[in-house]
Amino acid sequence: MTTAEIAPGLELVNPVAGTRTVFIATPATTNGAYVEVEATYPPNSNKPPVHHHPSQTEYFTVLTGAMTVVRGDETFIAETGTSFEVPPGVSHQMWNHGDVEAVVRWRVEPPLRTAELWCASWAVARDSDWKPDPMALFEVVSSFPEEFQLG
Repeated sequence: MTTAEIAPGLELVNPVAGTRTVFIATPATTNGAYVEVEATYPPNSNKPPVHHHPSQTEYFTVLTGAMTVVRGDETFIAETGTSFEVPPGVSHQMWNHGDVEAVVRWRVEPPLRTAELWCASWAVARDSDWKPDPMALFEVVSSFPEEFQLG
């Protein structure tokens, strides 16, 4: 997917994982200030790996449902209406632990190539019949070291 194809309204749906990501704003529409999506997580969603972003701040607002958040040394439940941020370099992960769908507004500043990372990760899943080989996914995220690092 090219940068030109990443526009507000673009949806990345994974029918197996039950996730849906909709672009609200892109670097092109924010003069390079941020990228923002609405991410939908199914009940009892899978935990992502613990990771961090070397030079980006993430801002989250839970619109519906609740998410378990591990941020640095703290763990908390972010319920509907809760906003929180993850500063650069802080290891974190979050997932929907509940029995109902959760929707989160998610902004990343500065955007760098985060939109491309999300699209490339989605494409690996799509091209693998929604069951990507972990090493193939690792290769994709490893090609975005400024945006995503394990641990």
